[in-house]
Amino acid sequence: MMSKVISGNEAVALGVKLSRVKVIAIYPITPQTYIIEELAAMRDKGELDAEVIRVESEHSAMAAIYGAASTGVRVYTATASQGLLYMHEMVWWVAGSRIPIVMTVGTRAVGAPWNIWNEHTDFMSERDSGWIMTFASTPQEALDLTLQAFRISEDERVFLPMMVGMDGFILSHTKTRVYIPSQEDVDEFLPPRKQPYTLDPEDPVDIGNMFQPIDYMKFRHSIHLAMLHSIDVIKEVGKEYEKKVIPIGSYSTLNDSYKLDDAEYAIVSMGAWSLDVMQVVDELRKEGIKIGLYRIRYVRPWDEEDIKKKLGDKQGILVLDRSVSFGRGGHLYLELKSTLPEANIKGVVTGLGGVSIGKDMILPLTRKFIEGNTNNEWFYPSEVEKVELRNPRYIK
Repeated sequence: MMSKVISGNEAVALGVKLSRVKVIAIYPITPQTYIIEELAAMRDKGELDAEVIRVESEHSAMAAIYGAASTGVRVYTATASQGLLYMHEMVWWVAGSRIPIVMTVGTRAVGAPWNIWNEHTDFMSERDSGWIMTFASTPQEALDLTLQAFRISEDERVFLPMMVGMDGFILSHTKTRVYIPSQEDVDEFLPPRKQPYTLDPEDPVDIGNMFQPIDYMKFRHSIHLAMLHSIDVIKEVGKEYEKKVIPIGSYSTLNDSYKLDDAEYAIVSMGAWSLDVMQVVDELRKEGIKIGLYRIRYVRPWDEEDIKKKLGDKQGILVLDRSVSFGRGGHLYLELKSTLPEANIKGVVTGLGGVSIGKDMILPLTRKFIEGNTNNEWFYPSEVEKVELRNPRYIK
């Protein structure tokens, strides 16, 4: 194992290379473009033994690796924002065909209006598609989860595609020290891919054919059960990763927590700003306020049992969302409220479209929540008090 100061994009590219991926479909969209540029450069230098396919759109990127994965080889692609929405149809086809694929989503706001900065709405919009969905909080975790994603998605108890999210620009372009495993350690952890159904001219099979209603429903049920079974697989893979690959970090549980065991209040968050929340927890603990963090690392599967165990006894839960379901609220808030309907949960939507939200803003927001003065709301930096549109024009 060695360490380097690299960005999240570079960490992911190294994880894909170490996974011995054989087919990569590439189409540029910021902030993930640097990942596929790195992979293309590795291939040109002879460091990566993979076929790199340049396609004309994100829809084609997913279609290309869908076909390649159906022949039994390990595949990869990356996207963001409008690109993820453009490939939305193929995202569902892959999950519905039970084809293991790994994809990175460098999260970014969705237009209109045009905006290239960070937001989680693109990622969260795919939570019903049948993909396993995990989200990194550091470049190290982006690499670790990418390596684990291949192993989890290709497990015979799962056979579902998996996407790894990371905050666009905040993680994708920020450089920190990342521990990189050796190829030998990854090879021991990640065996060659196997799947029971492959496209082979010598043994023809049909994938994605027309199903009668009852068979279609049974197949949908199988995806639901596979998603539930993946909880045990994720825990097993996480423990093995700690033992065989990188003995830092903690992956024995789907989600993570910080100073939560004796806490009376909890903040729930996902992604890079969870580290800011940890600083807020430390500040409030100095004042004698018992508060902790519960960090969502897996959106799908949703670890309902652990959430009830860790958060069910809290006096109050504040959920920070960098995404929104218009007219309803933040996605994580809605998920938490359905899991703990009787709990005192307040949701705050903030940080959309790259609005900078750090410790200094989360701290007063949390104080307000503890004082009982927070309703479900949108939070802006202090200089913004309200949002107004121009008066509508009526056409006679």
